[in-house]
Amino acid sequence: MKLAVVTSEFPPINAAAAARIGPWVKELDSRGHQVAVYSSKGSGKIGHTQHFESKRSVPSNKVGIFRRFFQEMRLAWDLSSMLKTSLSETDGVVITSPPFFLATHIAKLVQRNNVPYIFDVRDRYPHVLFDLNVISEKSLIGRRLSLREKTCYGNSALITSVTKGIDEEIDSFQKPHEHIPNGFDGEIFDPNKYSKKDSVFRVVYHGRFSRLHDIESLREISLRVKELNPNIEFLIIGPIPEYAKNKLWGNVCFAGEQARSEIPALLSTGSIGISLMKTMNSTKVAMPAKVYEYIGMGLPIVVAPEGELHDFVINENIGLAFKKMDISQIADSLVALEKDQARYEQYQKQIHSVRTQFDRKNQSMVMVDLIEKHFGSTEAKKVNLN
Repeated sequence: MKLAVVTSEFPPINAAAAARIGPWVKELDSRGHQVAVYSSKGSGKIGHTQHFESKRSVPSNKVGIFRRFFQEMRLAWDLSSMLKTSLSETDGVVITSPPFFLATHIAKLVQRNNVPYIFDVRDRYPHVLFDLNVISEKSLIGRRLSLREKTCYGNSALITSVTKGIDEEIDSFQKPHEHIPNGFDGEIFDPNKYSKKDSVFRVVYHGRFSRLHDIESLREISLRVKELNPNIEFLIIGPIPEYAKNKLWGNVCFAGEQARSEIPALLSTGSIGISLMKTMNSTKVAMPAKVYEYIGMGLPIVVAPEGELHDFVINENIGLAFKKMDISQIADSLVALEKDQARYEQYQKQIHSVRTQFDRKNQSMVMVDLIEKHFGSTEAKKVNLN
C-alpha cells in the first residue's frame, strides 16, 4: 500500500511523537509498504521511506495559546501543501495528535479528498486546554474546538490512543478504536549495554516540562531530600524553563537537552525515574512516554498523583506511587528506599519481568496489523530497492 504519515516530530528529533511514530514507520517499511512521512524541520528518514520536511520547526510549548495556534497552522499549511498533491494515489493516512490544530487540519484535508485516515490520540485536546483554564469549554471558541474534535473523530477509519482512559473516553464517539500504549525502543534502551559506574542513589527526570508536568513539586522534593540525605542526587535530562532553573534547587544536575542517542547512557546513571503530573482530569488518563523508557533501562519509578499511571505502578509493583502530591511523603519515601536495598532490588526484579511487553517493536507489529486491516489489502506493494 501507499501510505502517508503526518506527525509534528519524527526521528532523530527527541520527542514523544517521534518516539511513538518512528517504530511504526520502520515496521511499515519492513513489510514493503510505500511510506511517505510529512513532518517538521529537523526530522529525518527511516529505511526506504520518502520524507517531506517542512521548513518550519515544531510549535513551542513556551508561547501563549493563540501564538501557538498560528505556529501550528503555519506548519499545517506547509505540510498540507506537500501532502495534497499525492493524496489521489494514497491508500490511507496516519495522523498523530497533538498538536491538535495541525492534526485536525490535516484530517479535514484528507477527508475532503475521500482518503481514509487513522487518528492517533496521545493527549485529549481540546480538553487539556479546558483543564488548564486556557479556554472555557462553554465559550464560543471552546464549543468550536469540541465540534472540531468530534468531526475529526467521526470521520476517521480508526482512532488509536496511548492510554486505557483515553480509549474509554473515545468509546462515546461510536467509532472503531484501539488502545496502543507507548513503550520504549528496545534497540536503544537496553540496560545490558551500560553499567552504573558509581554507588550514588540518583533520581532521574527525563523529558520536556509541559504544562501538565509539576516542575515546582519536583523542585521542592529535591530540596526536602537534600535536607534528609545530601548524598542523594537528582539528574534532569531535557530543557527546563529558565524561571524554574533560576530558583533554589536541592542536589540537582541539569544535563540540558540531549540527542536521543545519549539518553540511555544518562538514564543508566540513575537509580529511579520520576514522573510528577499536575492534578487535573487530563493527567488522570496520562501515561508519559518517559515512564516506558525508565522501564526500558530497568529503573524503578516514582509517580504522583493518582490516575492511570499511579495504578499502573501499583499493579505492576515497579516503584513508588502516591495518590496526592505530598512533598514530604514523597521525599521521605525516596530517602527510605535508598536505605532499603532489599525493597529496591525487588522493584528492579519486577521491572525486568515486565519489561519486554512494552518494547515498541511488539506494539508496532500490532499497529501495522491495524493499518493494513483498515486501509485495505494486507498484501504490501513491494518497493523496488534497486
